[in-house]
Amino acid sequence: MANDKDAAGLFAIPDFWQSSSWLEQSILDINRNNPLFSLDLSQNTASLVAGAKSRMLPVATPTTPVDDGFFRLPTVLKELAHEDAESQVNEDEPGDLGIQPGAVRIVEEDLWLSGKHDTPNPPECRTWDKFNQAGRGLYSPAFITEAGPAAFDSLMKTKRASPYTGPDVVPDASYSACLLTLALGRSSLLFSWSPEENKFFKTVDYLRTSGLSLESMQSVDKLCLECANATRHLQAFAEKTYSAPSTPTRVALAGVIDRLVAAVQSKLSSRGRTVKSIIQLQSAVQPVHTVLTYIEILVKKLAQQKSDEGMLSSLFEEAQSAEYRSILLREVTREVLRLVSKPWAAFVEEWIGLKAEEGAPVTKAGPSKAFIKVADKVWIDDLGYELEEADFFLDEEKMPSFIPDDVAQTTFETGRNIRFLREHHPEHPLSQQQTITISKPPRLEWQFEWDAITQLEKKINEYRNALSSAIRTSRLQTELGDEAPASQQTKNQNFFNQNFELEFFGKSDSQIEECVLASLNQLDQPMDNYTSRDGFSKLFRDRLYQGAELSVESERLSPHWSLVPLLSFSPVIGTQSRLVSQECMKLLFSSHELRVHIDLLKQYYLLGNGLLCSRLSHALFDPELETAERHAGVALGGGVMGLRLGGRENWPPASSELRLALMGVLSESYETPPGATQTPRSSLASRTFNSDLPGDLSFAVRDLSPEEIDRCMDPDSLEALDFLRLSYKAPSPLRPIMTPTVLVKYDRIFMSLLRILRMLYVVNELFHDIPLAGRRGHEPSNASLRFCIESRHFVRQIAAYFFDTGITAPWRRFETWLDTAEAESLGATDGSGLGADGSKNCSPDILRDRLEQVLDGIMTVMLLRKRQQPVLKLLEETFAVILRFSKQLRVQAHGDGTVGHDRDKLKSETPEKLYSTFKKKVEVFLTVCRGLNEKTGVGSKGAQLVDGQGRRERGIGNPIDQLLLLMDMSGFYARKPTG
Repeated sequence: MANDKDAAGLFAIPDFWQSSSWLEQSILDINRNNPLFSLDLSQNTASLVAGAKSRMLPVATPTTPVDDGFFRLPTVLKELAHEDAESQVNEDEPGDLGIQPGAVRIVEEDLWLSGKHDTPNPPECRTWDKFNQAGRGLYSPAFITEAGPAAFDSLMKTKRASPYTGPDVVPDASYSACLLTLALGRSSLLFSWSPEENKFFKTVDYLRTSGLSLESMQSVDKLCLECANATRHLQAFAEKTYSAPSTPTRVALAGVIDRLVAAVQSKLSSRGRTVKSIIQLQSAVQPVHTVLTYIEILVKKLAQQKSDEGMLSSLFEEAQSAEYRSILLREVTREVLRLVSKPWAAFVEEWIGLKAEEGAPVTKAGPSKAFIKVADKVWIDDLGYELEEADFFLDEEKMPSFIPDDVAQTTFETGRNIRFLREHHPEHPLSQQQTITISKPPRLEWQFEWDAITQLEKKINEYRNALSSAIRTSRLQTELGDEAPASQQTKNQNFFNQNFELEFFGKSDSQIEECVLASLNQLDQPMDNYTSRDGFSKLFRDRLYQGAELSVESERLSPHWSLVPLLSFSPVIGTQSRLVSQECMKLLFSSHELRVHIDLLKQYYLLGNGLLCSRLSHALFDPELETAERHAGVALGGGVMGLRLGGRENWPPASSELRLALMGVLSESYETPPGATQTPRSSLASRTFNSDLPGDLSFAVRDLSPEEIDRCMDPDSLEALDFLRLSYKAPSPLRPIMTPTVLVKYDRIFMSLLRILRMLYVVNELFHDIPLAGRRGHEPSNASLRFCIESRHFVRQIAAYFFDTGITAPWRRFETWLDTAEAESLGATDGSGLGADGSKNCSPDILRDRLEQVLDGIMTVMLLRKRQQPVLKLLEETFAVILRFSKQLRVQAHGDGTVGHDRDKLKSETPEKLYSTFKKKVEVFLTVCRGLNEKTGVGSKGAQLVDGQGRRERGIGNPIDQLLLLMDMSGFYARKPTG
């Protein structure tokens, strides 16, 4: 009974708890699963129950109590333990409760209610979450999914349906490993690759893990299968591209795919090590699935393109549309565009001279490459003469669509100009790649942010300053010769001539040890440098698993996509273009005497030399000069000879006559332009028919068709001198400006002016032939006198219109523009200034276009354009009437023996009839001119000059209006005859 009493006293329930109604439930809840205790509430005692009496649990003997700290015993227990140790009660025998001797004797008093000696609880933060969790221990689950995987599996067993007995349960770790391997694009025990179907498949259909349904597992399987198929398809595209002949852009795309897949797999593999459940694996695979499936669709679209420029254009459009997708896809597409565009950007850098050419350089003798087409350029003039020459052409169809037309044209012209420097000035700094390399030129890369664009502008300014300094230093060395300080050029040579040999022989042990330690120290550096340079690795490391937690920096303001190509490429290309064009213009004006050749063509082709006009008129038309025609048995005189057009029977003259009559006409009338080197007069006088004028300028015979030759056979026809032309060969450096097209326009103007020169001589001779005809019995009629006066007025006004309005005025404006361009080109120190057109530096192409525009304006005023052929025909018919009248008057003045022609035809054309015909022709011509004048812009469109930006120059009136004022200011031909 003593044992029972001790047991009852030990496990007795205090009096103030016995009346508590919730005690039973609380104890049951606490000790429901405890096999060591059972509760007998009827006796108010707790008894120990054991599985067998032989397996009694001993009560541990007390040990030395802890005197301090959190787990120290209260003071009362310390005293009781001390009393028990002194009494050494050993007579107690084990009873039904299984208490061993030496067990601690507990008094019935509840000693835990006294807290005066306890350590006070530290203050803690009170939150609503902890407040809500206070009673969670008493909460029973409301859903089966909250009861744990075991309860969910038990429910799934009860829901088995036919025809299968239910999915097999696979350990979670094994299934996760197989899914992770599948997501990486590799086969495993549960998933395998089918080459026939070109996709992965599951080896066992019905498998799941504990706690997940079959449908959930199938969705995870589908996600990983799609990720694995996309990975395999991308890898297959890359391998196929590498194995077959491909273009540079396709190879770059294959390399991008390899890097992207490797970066995604690396990130997913590292993330998979921390995965502890299928749901976590699903969340880890989901971003990778989004990226790979999107890239797979993108690659399929790009593979359909047949050309590199098509791929780049399509990729640019996809990157633009990805701007409205997730931030991750936007960044991935930008990185793909940047890397795939590198081969195209590298070729542009090579073409414009920013980078040394790799492989075979692009030359006129080589094949075409990218958007540069090498072909024979054929020029065909109005006479059918063809000239073929290999040249560069811009193939606009092979230029990506995102490049603006003006940037594409600037790129093409810059490359052509840099090859002009390399061909004719190999010693120039721009022709030496080492100078450009040391200047650290900026690279052509896509810039998507404003900060990157700002940094690009800084690099461009540094490059321009460095290269301009190198050019100035080189020019100073050229001017001063050996006395110039070898600064920049010496640095360049020293940089590329350094001896980078690794020498160990002859070194001491300490020096060798120092070199080895330095090498080991460099090898010990972490491999993060390559990872930081790899855009995909950095991108996926920072963005792949951030999701909605992306920083605000990713949403910073960026330029519109329509401006991105212009801001990325135009500054670099424009700066290089200005530098190259500026140096080309300097060399054209200084080394190749461009102004001398332009002035030469103006003097001779445009008859801008008065002495030439006088000498040429006498050599061709003056009947007082000795004839150069050879006759049998007659020796040539020693005086000045001429062709005497209109005073001879045989026409056209032989080539020997041309040489004798025109010898010295060109060379002796040459006027050296201001600033050019003066040629001694003695040497000018010694020049022959083949003179040593610039461009080997000389007279030549034009190639004519049979119909044109027949018209030239008549010395009294307007086309009698069409066989005579000027021959000019532009020097090789000036051929980009003096193109065959330009020379053809010069030739057409010269042929028309030669006719005007003849008509001026003819109408002036009319006043000399009328008195001579009167002396021979042919008194001039009123019609003849009126014909002489009006024809002279008509021809002189036409000549004044052609020379003053058509040539002098536009050429003066062109020379003013040329003076400005020369001053700016020779005085500029860098490529940042504006050119003569007010917008950018002048270039050889701009100069050529400007010269062509001037010639087009002159041809328009002279009615030489194709659309003006009907008006020109009326003018030529009027000139033909004047020539017929001049022939008739000359026959009357010099007699019938002077000209051997049909007298009957001359008698049928009386002066009255000729005058009436002439007046009608003039009236029709002026009526047509008035009609052209009434049409807005028709008469002045071709005559107006345009600047480099296509803007019309102001202050230029309608030239047809000026012609009408010169011809009929008083309205004489517009009045109707009275009576």
